[in-house]
Amino acid sequence: MTKANTLMFPLALLTLAGCTGKAVDTSDTDPGHGDDSDSAPLDDTAGCVAGVLSTEPADGATDVYYHDTITVSFDGDGGAAVFALTDPDGTAVPVSATWTDGNVQAILTASLAPLTEYTLNTTVCGNSASSSFTTSDLGTPLTVDPSELVGSTYVFRLSDADITEPAFLGIIAGTYLTVPILIGVDQADSESIDLIGGLGYEQDAGYVQEPGLPTWDFPVASFTDQPYFEAASSLITIMYGTTPIPISDFTLSGTFRSDGSAIEHGIATGTGDSRYMAELVGKPADEYSAVCDLAASAGVVCTECPTDGEPYCLYIVAESINATKVDGLTMDVIE
Repeated sequence: MTKANTLMFPLALLTLAGCTGKAVDTSDTDPGHGDDSDSAPLDDTAGCVAGVLSTEPADGATDVYYHDTITVSFDGDGGAAVFALTDPDGTAVPVSATWTDGNVQAILTASLAPLTEYTLNTTVCGNSASSSFTTSDLGTPLTVDPSELVGSTYVFRLSDADITEPAFLGIIAGTYLTVPILIGVDQADSESIDLIGGLGYEQDAGYVQEPGLPTWDFPVASFTDQPYFEAASSLITIMYGTTPIPISDFTLSGTFRSDGSAIEHGIATGTGDSRYMAELVGKPADEYSAVCDLAASAGVVCTECPTDGEPYCLYIVAESINATKVDGLTMDVIE
């Protein structure tokens, strides 16, 4: 994933020195640092032989989401790398690096803007690599007042999302997590947004809120980074027929289209209780461990559920959520 998930961007540039990959907090706002200047580059370390294998987004990529991360892969220990990200004016953009085991891959986060071209220079072991990418228009300021979002309802299905954790759940989702999920805007202004959620169904080529099911409460969240938002609910329950799938600590983030017509690049996370899903994988209903047994065969271990401590829960991450506005539908709060 790119996640994400998640999601605030540091203001300090993290560089790393030495082939051991030991992190050193510093600020290097000189995009030319590491070139053939009078002072030795930070990565000029004896025995350092790593080079850049690839970057993502790839060189020349367009339509990049402004909340995406940047991934740099190396053919060895790249812990000595120095990263310099610049905007079209050549102004340095601070980045923060998180490394995978062995320092063979760096995940970079930065505060990007929409509709902007960026250039990333990576210097490691005396070698330099450069790539550029351009962000999409998603994230441009709202062209409607936030108050005009109030009463709007958006719909998506988990079966249409990219379930990255646990990956095997994507197979189940395509068949069983097809119920429409509704997200309604109950209040919004320049400072905050209040969402409600619930389940729906299709009727006459449109969507209707399920009248007999309680809505999910999302406490008021900050909307100062609009059109981007993050919201959370302590517990939601998704139904497949009569099968309940409770999800604790549910979070949803995404970005409104500037005209409010959709929410795109959403990420949902939560801890799903799998104990009632046995019949969905062809097992008896009382075989509560059925999905966990399937998870174990894929190398994923179930954890204790926040609600009662029983060992049937899985941490779930669904990315690439795109929720379109449902014309004429305003959600009601159902207790």
